[in-house]
Amino acid sequence: MIKAILFDYDGTLSNRMQSAYNKYKADCKEIFPELDPNGVEFDAIVQRCLNWDEFGTITKSHVYENLNRVYKVNVDVGKYMDKWVKEFPLYQVLQKDCKEIVEKLGKKYRLGVITNGSSYSQHAKLENTGLKKYFECVFVSGDYGIHKPNKEIFLMAAKEMNLKPEEIAFIGDTYATDILGAHRAGMYPVWFFNDPLRVSDADIKRIHHFDELLEIFDVE
Repeated sequence: MIKAILFDYDGTLSNRMQSAYNKYKADCKEIFPELDPNGVEFDAIVQRCLNWDEFGTITKSHVYENLNRVYKVNVDVGKYMDKWVKEFPLYQVLQKDCKEIVEKLGKKYRLGVITNGSSYSQHAKLENTGLKKYFECVFVSGDYGIHKPNKEIFLMAAKEMNLKPEEIAFIGDTYATDILGAHRAGMYPVWFFNDPLRVSDADIKRIHHFDELLEIFDVE
């Protein structure tokens, strides 16, 4: 029987694509002040940043170095990487009705978070969005030097909650880290399958909208 639900943060609790778009748009306003921020040429640059970002799976230096290479600008890569860590938590956009849904789930289940990223950035995101109060435990890879899909960070959370892995569901949007890691740890993985470009034949429980969690876990 499921007694607890753990969540990934970026792309699961948050709308990571919209959050990243907002941050890159702010950066590009500084880097390309001569362009109309509501214009097609400007947005084409922001869209390329999102493509280079690869859903946040690679270092941000790749994005800013590509801006220098393609657009012949002189971005201080180190400066903008530091700005990303400090400022990205301020640009967070949550999934639709996220807080209300999490609050409802919390009336029936114990809740927590397992997220990859730097300690400062991930904790700041949860604080700035007002989500942290809903979770009894938060495991950030940067605090432990262990990253999803390593099953150990999942097992650490289970131990902290004094639950067996099979008593915990894990909700995540990234198959290679969230779903694989939860599966390896013996938890019940639920894939937030919210990208229409994804394709998979794997026998994994999926949701396409965040509010489907209420039906899956029988919460009104």
